[in-house]
Amino acid sequence: MTVKILYLYPDFMSLYGDNGNVRILERRLKDQGFDVEIIKRTITDSTITFDDADFVYMGSGFESNRNLVAKHLAQFKDGLVKAIDDGVPMLFTGNAYDVLGSSIVTPDRNEVRCLGIFDFDVIDQLEKRYTGDVVLADPDKNDIYVGFVNRAGVLKGDGALAFEVTKVIGSVPLTKDGVRKNNLLGISLIGPLLLKNPKIAESFVKNICERKGTEYKEISYPHSEKSHDKTKKALLNAEV
Repeated sequence: MTVKILYLYPDFMSLYGDNGNVRILERRLKDQGFDVEIIKRTITDSTITFDDADFVYMGSGFESNRNLVAKHLAQFKDGLVKAIDDGVPMLFTGNAYDVLGSSIVTPDRNEVRCLGIFDFDVIDQLEKRYTGDVVLADPDKNDIYVGFVNRAGVLKGDGALAFEVTKVIGSVPLTKDGVRKNNLLGISLIGPLLLKNPKIAESFVKNICERKGTEYKEISYPHSEKSHDKTKKALLNAEV
C-alpha cells in the first residue's frame, strides 16, 4: 500500500533543514510497511490537487518566498480547505503556517492577503529577528513540544492560536503559538521538528494508518525520544 506525501514548495520553503521532517515521516511510514511516494509541487505548477494526498507538508522559508507562496497557494484554497475538513494530516512548520492566517503586513506596510483559514495576522519588521529556544504546552493533548524559533515578525490574534508558550530562551515575543484544525498542525518550531518531538510524528503516522485502514505497529525510536527528553529537561531547567 502506498502513502502519498504532498510536499509543497520544497525549493522555496525549506530554509532550516525542514526537509528532514519529510525524511523522518517517510522512514516511520516505511517501518509500518507502506511504500511512500513524495509528490513535490511549487510555484511553477499551474495545478495543485489535494484529492489523493495522504499527508501534506510545508516548511519555513525566507519571508519574501513565504509571501510569494501565499499568493500562489491562494489559487488552490478550496482544495486545501476541503482536505483539511476531510481530516487529511498536514504539517506546516516555521513561518509556513503564516499563510493559513488572514494577512501578512510587510515591513514597508504592504499587506499580503493570505488564505484566511485561521483568524490571525503576521506583522513583519526589519530591525531584528526574533530567535530562541521555545517550550510549548499543548492543552488538548497534555503534551510539551520543544524546538527553535526564528521569526521576522509577531503574530496578532491570540484567540486563533492553539498552544501556550511556557518558556523562551531568547528574544521570541510569543505568549501563544500554532494552529490546529482536525489533523492539521501549524507550528513556529523550525528544523527537524519530528525528530525533537516524536509524539507529533507518532500522531501523524497513527492518523495515516487509521485513514488507510491498517493497524498501527508500536515501534520505538530511542534516539528521537532521548533527544526530546534531553532538550525538554535542558530548557525547563535553564535560567532566563
